[in-house]
Amino acid sequence: MTSPLLAFLIKLPLALAVFLLIAYAGSVSRRIAGVLLTFPILNGIAVIAGADPIAVADAIYPLVIFNCVLFALLISFPRLLPVGALPHWTALLARVLVWSAVWFAGAYLLTDARQHVFGAGTLFAGASILALLFMTLFWSGSAVGAEPARNTILSHHPTRFVSFWMSATGLSRIVFFALAYGCLFWVSRAALDEKWVGMASALPLPGFFALAVLVGNAEQFAPSPKHSTLLPMRDTVFLGPILVIPFNWAFSHLIVFVPDTLPRYLLLFAMWSLAACAVLLLVPRIAAHFDRRS
Repeated sequence: MTSPLLAFLIKLPLALAVFLLIAYAGSVSRRIAGVLLTFPILNGIAVIAGADPIAVADAIYPLVIFNCVLFALLISFPRLLPVGALPHWTALLARVLVWSAVWFAGAYLLTDARQHVFGAGTLFAGASILALLFMTLFWSGSAVGAEPARNTILSHHPTRFVSFWMSATGLSRIVFFALAYGCLFWVSRAALDEKWVGMASALPLPGFFALAVLVGNAEQFAPSPKHSTLLPMRDTVFLGPILVIPFNWAFSHLIVFVPDTLPRYLLLFAMWSLAACAVLLLVPRIAAHFDRRS
């Protein structure tokens, strides 16, 4: 079992990396950012850190579907929380706090009643049907900023990524996120049951911060609420469980046979790489298919 301090030292930079990537990807490819909102980079660390990896993973399965439902609502109604007139940092903090409070309420109920919720296989099948129906019925259509031009994700974006964050505002957001994540991590360590550790690890705090940043940017450059430029991100958000559920199930069962900590992290890194490649390769093709249909 990984010590709390080691788990924190590993999870903080990874959580920060997820936040930075989602927020930047949201300005480049809304559809890829939608899937990244629930990318299992932090779930895997929680599975390693827990005394019972399978119990931790089992607690996460229904929560990732709940996360997607919540993100879909937040993206659909980004200005439902009337904080747009507040100063930037106050609005950012208010959004993250309110969204996190709503998440904790729903996640607590789901985790408390976990024994009455379906298993991984049934949830995966249901999530797949939900994703197909949602994309078929509510696809936003081809939109400017929804998808990048060919090869833009892997070409000149390192420079743009650095300039996106290396400003007073960007650096302040990074510090703000690190402080919030650190407080949340150490509070979650007080949980006495592995299912609550799993619940805490499923809190999509990097996604909340990234979405709050994107909502604030959208309000700054497009103050009219008639059409949300974030809708393409909602198109693919329900693909998240199709990635996360099999990822967590496979990883939690595999590491039972890997007793040492370092090989477990190497296995996790390999599985992360495969999952990231799947997102980068498949999401643009899925988006192109539904854009043609629309």
